[in-house]
Amino acid sequence: MPASAQAARIASLRAQAEALCAALPPWMVKAERVANTGAHGAHGRRRVGLGEAFWQFRRYGPGDAIRAIDWRQSARSSHLFVRETEWEAAETLWCWCDMGPGMAYRSQFAGASKADRAMLLCLAVAGLLMGAGERVGLLGAEGPPRTGQLGFSRFVEALAEKALPVDAVASEDINRSLPSNQSLVRHAKLLLFGDFLSPLDEIAAVIRNYADQGVQGYMMQILDPTEEDFPFAGRVMFHDGSGAEDIVFGRAQSVRAAYREELNRHRAGLQTICQDAGWRLTVHRTDQTPQLALLGLYRCLADDMRVSA
Repeated sequence: MPASAQAARIASLRAQAEALCAALPPWMVKAERVANTGAHGAHGRRRVGLGEAFWQFRRYGPGDAIRAIDWRQSARSSHLFVRETEWEAAETLWCWCDMGPGMAYRSQFAGASKADRAMLLCLAVAGLLMGAGERVGLLGAEGPPRTGQLGFSRFVEALAEKALPVDAVASEDINRSLPSNQSLVRHAKLLLFGDFLSPLDEIAAVIRNYADQGVQGYMMQILDPTEEDFPFAGRVMFHDGSGAEDIVFGRAQSVRAAYREELNRHRAGLQTICQDAGWRLTVHRTDQTPQLALLGLYRCLADDMRVSA
């Protein structure tokens, strides 16, 4: 896919995400209200609060306020440093989007590919929370979590670097279908977007890694309507995008019941994994409006932040 076309695609997704954010002002107000009521160390909002404890020094970066610079520590080096507190760091939200080749799939019944819908919702959530003063980072990207309009621009750039091309094929790195292990601050939040059709044991290992760190997580499974309904009939060839051999069914409708049963079993397994970790699982189909998915996600995040505060 030409670089110019990819850039236009990301710019379009950003514009759509900003439009979604603009359509939900009540939730932004609610997030800001929650941000101003945090206390006792659970979910700081980059504001002075009770029970504040030193966490670490980190390099000053775009999106950080000048008043956050620790001048004494900075004087010992040629770099500027921010004094970060545990209270402040604990509220960080990290996002991740599945960039495996299977996410490029889009049927005639879908409003977007799974990859584009995942990135759209990821950008919308990040834009809403950053606009409300929260710090959001992209898992696996360089740089610290950021807030504000400049931080959102950096977030878009980071996501664009990892975006799955529209014409992705089996030669793409299939390992991008699950997030890599990364050390996060305890009590941070992690929001994962993907189809999560990988083997359940592989998914469970990833979730356990983050749950053991004390990370609170949310998974949104994004599927094309044909992946749920299996409307195929007659002779159909299926290509899974992972490099495996194609499968041909002479009468595809004959395996519909078995397919749906296996999908339900897999989803029940995902639900069990999330319940065991204390995480939340939601499901979104690409023939549904992204507004509904965004409302559900934002309601979960706002409610959890309010309870913790």
